[in-house]
Amino acid sequence: MLEIDHVILLVPDLDAGGRRLRSEFGLDSIPGGRHAGHGTGNRIVPLGGTYLELMAVVDPAEAATSPMGRWVARHTTTELNPAAVCLRTDDIDPVAAVLGETPESMSRKRPDGSILTWRLAGLTGMLGPDNLPFIIEWHCEPHDHPGAAPVDHDVEVLGIVEVTIGPPGPLSSTIADVAGITVSTGTGVTEVVVATSTDQLRLS
Repeated sequence: MLEIDHVILLVPDLDAGGRRLRSEFGLDSIPGGRHAGHGTGNRIVPLGGTYLELMAVVDPAEAATSPMGRWVARHTTTELNPAAVCLRTDDIDPVAAVLGETPESMSRKRPDGSILTWRLAGLTGMLGPDNLPFIIEWHCEPHDHPGAAPVDHDVEVLGIVEVTIGPPGPLSSTIADVAGITVSTGTGVTEVVVATSTDQLRLS
C-alpha cells in the first residue's frame, strides 16, 4: 500500500523560505537537519500524517559532488518550487523491484542530535528529467515521523489532500490507486493542495 508522505519544495534559503510560507499560507516550519554527503538541508512543515519539506543547498561544494545536491541546485529557480513527491510504504522492496533498483539507506541528524533513518527507492527517476515520484520506508515510530512534530501553524491543518504530477513512468500501474495523486500533463509536481479546516491552500 502506498500513500502520500511528503512533497519537496525547493528554496534558495531555508529560513527565508520558512518565513514566506508562514506569511503567505500561515504554515509554520521547524528546523530539519543536514543530508549527510549531499550538501543539502531542510526545514519541515508538519501536517499530521504528511508534511512539506523545504530543501536547499547549504554546502555548495559538497552539493556539487552529489547527484541530489546538483538536482537541488539545478531546480531551485523560484521560492517554494514544488519539485518532487514522496510516497510512503511499509515494504519498499516490491516497489523497488518494479523499478529494478535496490533501496538506498539514508539518514539525517536532527537538531536534538537524534538520527532519523529511512530507505528510499526511485531516486534515479526523481533526479531525472521527468522528476518522477519516489518511495520511502521509514524506520521510526509514528510519533517520530516528521509530519507528527509539534508546530504552531496560524491555521488548523488537515494535511496534503492532492498532488498533481506529470506521467509517472514505470510507476504508473503501481500508484494508480494512491489517494490524492492526480496525473496530468507536465513534468514532476505541478500543484500541491493542503487542506485546512476552512480552506484549501494551493502551492504551484
